[in-house]
Amino acid sequence: MPRGASRRQDARLPAERGLAEEYGVTRLTVRRAARVPRERGLILAVHGEGTFVADPLPDDQGGDPPSGA
Repeated sequence: MPRGASRRQDARLPAERGLAEEYGVTRLTVRRAARVPRERGLILAVHGEGTFVADPLPDDQGGDPPSGA
């Protein structure tokens, strides 16, 4: 997804082929570009179904970080 773009949780992302055609790059380039957000849990690839925006991480519920002492 282009920098600065936003999608709703669970939204299906465009297919690799469509993104490659739209941006004039190869599908391999699209796959490589999606690797980091996939590894960070921001998108979820489901074989045979597509790629989706992942559920957001739960918000920090407050409190101080644990002390190392």
